[in-house]
Amino acid sequence: MTTSTQTTETAAAHSTPTDAPVPMTAEQKFFFDLRGWILLPAVLSEEEIEETKEEVYAGARQSYEGALQKLLDHPAIVGILNEILSEDPFVKDDCYGFRCEGSFITVRPPGWSKSERGDNGLPHVVRPPQQANAMRYQVAGGKIFAGLTRVVWELEEVKAGTGGTSFLSGSHKAHFNYGGPDPYRPNISESPWETNMRAIMEDYSCPPGSVVIFTESLVHAANDWTNPDNPRCAVFNCYNSIWAQWHRLNLNHETIAAMPPKRQSLFRGTWAIGGGPEGNREYSLDNNTI
Repeated sequence: MTTSTQTTETAAAHSTPTDAPVPMTAEQKFFFDLRGWILLPAVLSEEEIEETKEEVYAGARQSYEGALQKLLDHPAIVGILNEILSEDPFVKDDCYGFRCEGSFITVRPPGWSKSERGDNGLPHVVRPPQQANAMRYQVAGGKIFAGLTRVVWELEEVKAGTGGTSFLSGSHKAHFNYGGPDPYRPNISESPWETNMRAIMEDYSCPPGSVVIFTESLVHAANDWTNPDNPRCAVFNCYNSIWAQWHRLNLNHETIAAMPPKRQSLFRGTWAIGGGPEGNREYSLDNNTI
């Protein structure tokens, strides 16, 4: 496994507190396109880290309420999601140009085993990237479209090689299958190359309050948490285009209605054109994806 590094440009762009979305840098676009994932170290303040951790350790299982909901549209990620999931005409002041598809939280104590997962930590994707589908990573006209995108907030320190999410960098642009018997299978099971693929998967080290962003077209895997110094405490939020949907959210209206109006727009219906000259911009009980 290889530890991810960040240049001064990338780190500085996301370390200054701001309410305005931080634009995706040219460097970030290069590495996201090359590898399928990027790391933004130390994004959250100490106060943000402590208040979100407090909610997680009190039993929160998703990030739609309390301080955790602020992670859904944190300024450090909005500019990047605008770049890889939206287009300029759909980026508005009063609504987002992308949607939230789901959230879950994981707490893995030292000694946690990937055997506790249903897939036993098998490297997987949303759909095989070598197949044509709506979730596939694409680049055209100098523009990234990342389909289903995952944002992982690491609320405790992560050390490379001790159990963070690992990635088969570049696999999001694969044109051939992984050697298994079923080219449509969204994991590498039964591939004779599994050992070799696992050997070149990368992971990362990061301080608390960091965020990892990756396309779900990228082969990725869970790993045993062997860091003896702290648990893994992470929030996994998922996003998609305003035109596509993969997960059924099943989030009640009352929870969304309690959010600020712009944050509510993350959960509006899956369509873009029509409904007036401004298109689909507002969440309502009759215009949702639940």
